[in-house]
Amino acid sequence: MLVCCIISIFSVLGEIGVALACSIISSLLLLYEVRLLTGNFTNIAMIFVIFSALYGLSGPIAVEWGEGLSAIFPRPFHTEIFLLHYSLAVVGLSSGFLLIASSGKTDGEKMVALNLKRSAMQKTAFALAIIASLMEMINFLRVGGFGTLLAGKASYQSAVSNLTGTLPSVNMLILSIAFSGLSFAVETVSFKKTRGKFFIWIILSAPVWMIFIILGRRGSLLSVFLIFFVAASFFKPIKKIKRKWVVVFLSVYVALAFLGGIRSNLAFSLATGNWDIVSRRISQSGFWIQALNPGTNEFGAAFGNFNTYVLSGDSELMFGETYLKGMTVPIPRFVWPNKPQTATYEFRDKYFHHEAKRGAIAGTAYSSILEAYVNFGTFGVLVVYVVVALALGWLENQRKRAKSLWFCVFYLMILPEAVRFHRSSLEMPLFWPLVLTVFGISVYLLVDAVVFSLKAKKQGRSLTNSMT
Repeated sequence: MLVCCIISIFSVLGEIGVALACSIISSLLLLYEVRLLTGNFTNIAMIFVIFSALYGLSGPIAVEWGEGLSAIFPRPFHTEIFLLHYSLAVVGLSSGFLLIASSGKTDGEKMVALNLKRSAMQKTAFALAIIASLMEMINFLRVGGFGTLLAGKASYQSAVSNLTGTLPSVNMLILSIAFSGLSFAVETVSFKKTRGKFFIWIILSAPVWMIFIILGRRGSLLSVFLIFFVAASFFKPIKKIKRKWVVVFLSVYVALAFLGGIRSNLAFSLATGNWDIVSRRISQSGFWIQALNPGTNEFGAAFGNFNTYVLSGDSELMFGETYLKGMTVPIPRFVWPNKPQTATYEFRDKYFHHEAKRGAIAGTAYSSILEAYVNFGTFGVLVVYVVVALALGWLENQRKRAKSLWFCVFYLMILPEAVRFHRSSLEMPLFWPLVLTVFGISVYLLVDAVVFSLKAKKQGRSLTNSMT
C-alpha cells in the first residue's frame, strides 16, 4: 500500500521513470499478496492480477523504455496520468483482497476432490466438442465459407456477429475444455497415460480451433489453454512454480505472438498457396521484436485508449451508464433493434471511426481503468477495483468449499473474464457463465444417465449369459 502511494505522488510530480519502476514493484507485491491469501497460483484471482499488470504496464513500458505504441494511437502520451490511475487500481485490488481475507480464513484450507465420474465427464467433453464443431461449421457456411474466412479476422468475425441467431461455438468449446480438464483433475494416473483421451478431444473440436488459428484468434486460444490448465489442477492447485511451467507459458506466449504477427498475411497465403511473404516476415528480426513486445499488441491498447480519452478533453462523468448498457448485451438485436451500443463500440466510433470500416468487431478494444474513470472519475477507479477484488475473493472462498460440480463449472466459465475484463467494457460478465453452466451440467447428467443405462444393459446380458 505504501509503495502504491509513492507511485501516485511521483506520477503527479512527473517523475515518470520512478513512478513506472514503483508500479512494477507494486504489481509484483500484489501478486505476492494474492499468492499468500489463496495459497496457490492456479486461481482466478491470480490470473486476474497477472493480466491486470500486463495490460496496465505494457503500454507505459513501451512508451517510456521502448519504441512506443502502435501508430493508431494519438500523441503525446500522458504516461503519468495513466500510472496514477493504475496505481489506484492496484491499491483497490490490494485493499479488497485484504478486506475479504479479514472476514474469514482464506489460506491453508485443503481442497477436497468431489466424487465426480471421470468417464461421464470425458464423454461430456467429447459431446460438447462435437456440438461446438457443428455450430462453427453452420456459422462458417452461413457467412459464405472459405471466401469469407480467407478475407481475414475482421471480415469473418464481423459477418458471424451480424448473423441472426449466431451459434455460440466458442462458448461451447470453452465449456467442453472445462469438462475435459476436470476429468484429468479427478484422474488418479498420470497425464501421459491418459493423453489419448485429450487427442480425441482435439480431433472432435478441430473445426473450431483450426478456424481460430487461421483467423489468429489469440484471445480464444488463450482462454482454452487457461481453462484447461486451471481445470486440470482444480483439486490440487499448483503451489510452486516449476521450470516446466515456465517453459510451457513462455512457449504459449511465443506461439500466440507468432500467430498474431502473421495473421494479416495468413489468409492470403492459405488462399494462394504462396508462403513467401510469411517466410520473409518471420526471417526479419524486427518481426520478432514487434511480435514479442506486449506493448505493440493488445496489451498496450489499455493505455493507448486511456490516453486517447485524456487527449480528447472529455470530462463529463457517466455515473454508471456504460455498466448499465453492458447489461443489455445478452439481448439479441432482432429482439431489440435499437439496443444501445456498449462502451467498447461507442468509444471506437467516436475516436477510431475509421476502424469500423474494417468490420463490425474491428477496433482498439477498451480499458477497464478507462471505464471506471469515465463513469466515476479518478476516485471511482479505486472504488471499482475494490468491488472487483471483493468479488474475486468471494469466488476463491467459495472454491475452497466447493461441494458440487455446478460451482466447479461456473468458476471455470467465468475464468475468461479475468483476462477480458482489462481490455473491454464490463458487459454482463455473469450471463454466459451461468447459461453455460446450466447447459453443461444438463449434458453431463444426460450423458451420465446414458452411460449408466448402457452399463446396466451390458451387466444384464452378462448375467443372462452366465446363467445359460
